[in-house]
Amino acid sequence: MRRRSAWWAAAIALAIAVAGVAWRWGQGEEDDEARVRRLVDGSAAAVASRDVNGVVAPLSERFRGHGLDRAGAKQLVAYEVLRGAWASAMVAGATVAVDGDRAAAQVDAVLSRAAGRGKALAELLPGEGTAHRFALRLEREADGWRVVEAAWRPITLAEALAGPPPAELAPAPDR
Repeated sequence: MRRRSAWWAAAIALAIAVAGVAWRWGQGEEDDEARVRRLVDGSAAAVASRDVNGVVAPLSERFRGHGLDRAGAKQLVAYEVLRGAWASAMVAGATVAVDGDRAAAQVDAVLSRAAGRGKALAELLPGEGTAHRFALRLEREADGWRVVEAAWRPITLAEALAGPPPAELAPAPDR
């Protein structure tokens, strides 16, 4: 059970970054916070559509999260896709903080099973979905925002409905 929860959580974490595939640097007057939010929102669609490459494409080559690197993350997502463990994914809430080329995001994500497909978050029963809170660290790289680090933990559906705490950036390292 614990391993399955970790697999689901990792799949969500990896998916958080997928919107970067569709994102083109410099579109309109969109600010960095909006770009990061779009990255988060778009990733749920990649999880639901079971697009393994789309899920991991926005991860930095330097990605680390719960003992996984980028290649390990791709293997994990592929495993979950083959299992068919989820029917849909949604971002329940996200907070973002941006400072220059660094960003942080707190994201509550919900994966629902077939019984929960099409239901609003507030209508899901505990057995119809699982929720996780992700702490993401992002950096602007040559090709746009990339997730370089992710940590996550399971939360209740009620916590997901209430929303994540404010995102906070760690102090910038001295250069």
